[in-house]
Amino acid sequence: MTNADLCDYLAAEALGNPCLDVRRPESGSAGLAPPARAGSVQAGADRDAFARIEAAPVSLEAHVLAQIDTGFFGDDRRIALAFAEALEPSGWLGETVAEVAARCGVEEAEAAAVLEHLQRFDPPGLFARDLAECLTLQARDRDLLTWEMQTILGHLDLLAAGRFAELARLCDAEESHIRAALAVIRSFQPKPGEGFASDRPPIQPPDLRVIRGPLGWEVELNRSQLPRLTVSAAGVADPAAQVWLARAESAARWLQRAVERRQSTLLRTAGCLVAHQTAFLEQGARQLLPLSMEEVAAELSLHPSTISRATAARLIETPRGLIPLRAFFSRSVTAEGPAAPQSQDALIALVGEIVAAEDRRKPLSDDAIVKRAREAGAVLARRTVTKYREALGIPSSYERRQPERV
Repeated sequence: MTNADLCDYLAAEALGNPCLDVRRPESGSAGLAPPARAGSVQAGADRDAFARIEAAPVSLEAHVLAQIDTGFFGDDRRIALAFAEALEPSGWLGETVAEVAARCGVEEAEAAAVLEHLQRFDPPGLFARDLAECLTLQARDRDLLTWEMQTILGHLDLLAAGRFAELARLCDAEESHIRAALAVIRSFQPKPGEGFASDRPPIQPPDLRVIRGPLGWEVELNRSQLPRLTVSAAGVADPAAQVWLARAESAARWLQRAVERRQSTLLRTAGCLVAHQTAFLEQGARQLLPLSMEEVAAELSLHPSTISRATAARLIETPRGLIPLRAFFSRSVTAEGPAAPQSQDALIALVGEIVAAEDRRKPLSDDAIVKRAREAGAVLARRTVTKYREALGIPSSYERRQPERV
């Protein structure tokens, strides 16, 4: 739960539990100052301002994790979370089954079985490895995956080129059947992940703050946004009432301990992330190191799903600004040759820096960016540079070229 959701939940619990007293935070401001005085105008204005912010739409990641929570258990859950971490914003997989299997330390067949289950998730087409598989999954979901449709989807290059007669021969069908199938295919969603919100957290006060102390970077909770719980015991003469109050007190203390564990887990997780990514805090995204939820979970002796829930939609205030806690994670990209694995986010930032420094009259081609990246110590394939450039919204070198001034 977010801090606001937690406040609402605990307030509802307190209504039916006389042993539980819940005090909401007085201020809704984004800063980490102590709570404003009760009844002050500023505190009320802040609360109203944040109350007007619409609830954030469900992100692709949250949608998938909710389905994993109910559909997987044991070791399969760990593998499913690894696939979820490899999911691109488009809804396609960004890693091969072999890479996910190696990362989880399992056989490729075991990972493939988990992926087959994941590909039944809603909406159809998620976890596809290419366009043909994405469309095939949607056709299967609609019960339209006939032999003819499967053949067409296996030859999308012919379909894109308008070679309907050739496709008709392959399918042993009329051209009109191919055109009808094309109309159905056009109703599919080639990138099913784009229908969800981005992973950017909603506008809200930060949950944590990181500052440089005498012993290095220190992480602290934003306690001004947390509810305060007080548990009290009431004495009554009636034996039946005593039993009921004892149960109510036990439930209240359980809630109190659960909230304390929540804050402890969040603080421990943030501290671990900051310890691994100090160079990122000091120098920027180019210094991000590869770091996965599984690695953090193993270090803290927690389950990866716990780390996923602890970091979802959490903001941390840093000297570099207010950023999502998830920004400290970065997928590892296997380098070509003897080079060590690299952080995907750091490589994306490098591509952006190279393009930003180019001569606008002579923009760099993707091959030239590959060479510049190699000079900076990063090994990238041309297709990877193209993918990262498009992810940054940077057009091709031809489109970036500025005309000579006369």
